[in-house]
Amino acid sequence: MLKGGLGRLAKCRSGVAVVEFAFAMPLLFTMYVGAFVLSDEISCSRKVTITAHSVADLTSRYASLTPAGLQSVMAASAQVMNPYSGPTTVRVSEILVTSSTSGVVVWSQSYNGSSMVTGLATNLVVTLPANMAATGTYLVLGEVTYTYQPVIGLGSNAAITLYDKTFMNPRNSNAIPLSSS
Repeated sequence: MLKGGLGRLAKCRSGVAVVEFAFAMPLLFTMYVGAFVLSDEISCSRKVTITAHSVADLTSRYASLTPAGLQSVMAASAQVMNPYSGPTTVRVSEILVTSSTSGVVVWSQSYNGSSMVTGLATNLVVTLPANMAATGTYLVLGEVTYTYQPVIGLGSNAAITLYDKTFMNPRNSNAIPLSSS
């Protein structure tokens, strides 16, 4: 089918087909590149979601953590973002549920790809989804922020900040203390 269509285009001497092709080609090319950029952004967004889930899941498996152990968990979780290598921030926090819609931060650490830094402030009040957990229980909050830069800019090369978060219950203890050493 395609071979026959190109053959007819090559044999056509009136020029109408070439003119039509000249008008259609830029539009078709733009649609093709646009579809590529959109699918790449959707793929990257999905990686952000999976990374947030991974960091919360891996952290929730511990009964207690050290800063070195937490850095290993966060570095491993950040590997999920491959092949996207832009600026990624992974943050994990432990939240004490204080009501059906809020909690306070017990501890929080962020990983920016090379070093650990303090995350959310201790005792900061955070909003939780309604009836997420019973009052007095703990949740692990995994968050990922990634600045997506389109490979090909169609009129704009503006960076897009992608963010996702996941809450999980600790699995092997009621809380996951983070030691200072």
